[in-house]
Amino acid sequence: MKLNDKDINSALLDLDGWVIDGSRIKKIIPMYNWKGVMMLANAIGHIAERAWHHPDILLSFSSITVFLSTHDVGGISQKDIALAKKIDDLINWDPSKDDGSLEGNPLGSEHRYIAK
Repeated sequence: MKLNDKDINSALLDLDGWVIDGSRIKKIIPMYNWKGVMMLANAIGHIAERAWHHPDILLSFSSITVFLSTHDVGGISQKDIALAKKIDDLINWDPSKDDGSLEGNPLGSEHRYIAK
């Protein structure tokens, strides 16, 4: 079911950096380099395939732009909000804040690929 503007705006409050772009939502993810762009694009592709809800993804050297809409309803649906949340969870995951088994990236920016 297509969400109305009020429901979309309410849902976007719980997402990180997603905005309305016509009949879809979009997020621009700044990146440090092409290698990172490709790594994250593939991870987003994996999540989308598992969800069976496929975004449009624009890749550039230092950013990824993700567009979400539900074609069969002609706009933004709960599927888009749910996938946006999964993408945010992927981007924001910090393994060092879990149980301590995984350290995460070293502090130097040369090891990071998402520019946050």
